[in-house]
Amino acid sequence: MTVGRDTLSKAKTVTVAAFESGIPTLVEARELVADFHAMIRRKAVTELTPWIERARASPVASCASGVTKDEAAVRAAITLPLSNGQTEGQITR
Repeated sequence: MTVGRDTLSKAKTVTVAAFESGIPTLVEARELVADFHAMIRRKAVTELTPWIERARASPVASCASGVTKDEAAVRAAITLPLSNGQTEGQITR
């Protein structure tokens, strides 16, 4: 769901295609996850509300619900230059 399609081996690409042809909702979920990641990387906070609306009626509805519950924090994470990534990396190591 989160690995770039261009980094998959040929065998894995064929496997993913087989899964996606049999489970169309998986494609929708993958696209929403990719859109969320892209939104964060581009710091495109204006895309958050439309993303939540699309995600609410999708296989990732529970994720959209969680984002909605703490939308202020998600918006801050997208727009602010601060990060606790280094700290979290040390804690989980």
